[in-house]
Amino acid sequence: MAAKWIARILGIVVALLAIIGLFIEGEHLGGFANVDLTLDIARIVIAAALLWVGFGRVSRAALATVLGIVGVGYILMAVLAFVDSTLFGVLPTGFTGFDIGFHLVSGILALVGAFLPLRDDAARRVSRRGRSGPARSRRCSPSSAGR
Repeated sequence: MAAKWIARILGIVVALLAIIGLFIEGEHLGGFANVDLTLDIARIVIAAALLWVGFGRVSRAALATVLGIVGVGYILMAVLAFVDSTLFGVLPTGFTGFDIGFHLVSGILALVGAFLPLRDDAARRVSRRGRSGPARSRRCSPSSAGR
């Protein structure tokens, strides 16, 4: 369930940045984080999706899809910010080094979560093998054929 925890933690952090950012426009939060309205709106959507898959009863596919999209999107934003910190005029106050680092780390974490197997799935696979393994060995064993 590590993927769910990644979605929960990222969702809470991104939601806090979005909510705080709505009240601080035209400057950087604490002098180091971008809080432009466009980014705040994107963060609200991203946080809602992460919190939905993190706390809701959703399929593994939905969890992996949301984490994958967020991961790719955040890494893409960080890479584009290296080229132009305002993301070509979309974010007037521009990304800072902290923003780039935050988006890279968050994106990598989200992608890791997207590709992590669920511990419950692995346990089910092991228990299925354990149940069917001995039954097959009894049926196919040479000592039982002569009885």
